[in-house]
Amino acid sequence: MDFEFNILDYIQLNMKSEIMDCIMVIWSYLGHLSFIWILITFILLICKKTRRIGIACVIGFVLCLIIANGIIKPIVGRIRPYDINTTITLLTAKEIDYSFPSGHTVYAMCYAAIFFRKNKIVGTVTFVFAAIMGFSRLYLYMHFPTDVIFGAILGIVIGIYSVYLEAKIYKSGISSFRKLTV
Repeated sequence: MDFEFNILDYIQLNMKSEIMDCIMVIWSYLGHLSFIWILITFILLICKKTRRIGIACVIGFVLCLIIANGIIKPIVGRIRPYDINTTITLLTAKEIDYSFPSGHTVYAMCYAAIFFRKNKIVGTVTFVFAAIMGFSRLYLYMHFPTDVIFGAILGIVIGIYSVYLEAKIYKSGISSFRKLTV
């Protein structure tokens, strides 16, 4: 765990500035309570042209919620870095759940993987957004680096699986699902 604090402390000592503080707080806030992902999913579901990707997003969102927040966080029960290093002045409110994995990163990478599988350009932009989201969690001392790394891997796996499930459901010919997306 020492190497993780070395990384977090390096960020605090070498990258902190008023401008970065503002950017990282805003960036991290975009993922707060998954509001941005819920909004994007809703918008995608409204339009028939993007409904299938919206359905993949619903699947991904639910899987992230169940796997990351419902299963892994409570089982691992890892406390947050600021609970160990109490000398850090936080720029945001303390979180109420556990640290591992980073939920912000799981959801962001899941959506990036879904978008990438459907559209390489949009997916690439979303991966950059997701990487900054993960970094913001380190910058703000909310997560350990392994929380973010595992969250990224888990999110990508869930995203790929969500696209697979959406395609499988669509191809299975479930009539009510096809009517929604055609």
